[in-house]
Amino acid sequence: MTFNAQEVYQIAATVWEATLELNVECAASEPVQAGNRSTVSCIQITGAWNGAILLECTAEAARRAAAIMFATEPAQVTTGDLQDAVAELANMIGGNFKALLPETCYLSLPSVVEGGDYSTRVPGSRTLGRVGFTCEGHAVSISILERIEEQVAAA
Repeated sequence: MTFNAQEVYQIAATVWEATLELNVECAASEPVQAGNRSTVSCIQITGAWNGAILLECTAEAARRAAAIMFATEPAQVTTGDLQDAVAELANMIGGNFKALLPETCYLSLPSVVEGGDYSTRVPGSRTLGRVGFTCEGHAVSISILERIEEQVAAA
């Protein structure tokens, strides 16, 4: 599969505008800075194509999204709210991305990690590409990972 950064960016922009009524701007495709508090959600895709989508948001971006989604003040947002909001955004991005894939693909339930001292990895995959953008000045990135097909040696 080839990676089209513009298509991934357009999916993100559409999800942010439709769900949060916020605009996004292209930014460096670097991941959210390690060591800073952030929230990451992973959606796995299986079927005709196998891979994963990682949505990584700074704590501020996740808090803003959760406040809008749950119609509350940012100071009232809980860790669970942050995780639920980023998981739902990842789910929507995954569903839209799935529409670009060969038919008969399935999405997993999202998994979420939140904090400041962690690393994420999907064993058996390689990164096809990463799209970075900002929302109200807060960094967000989407990574597309593809399963590495194991080569079976001929006997």
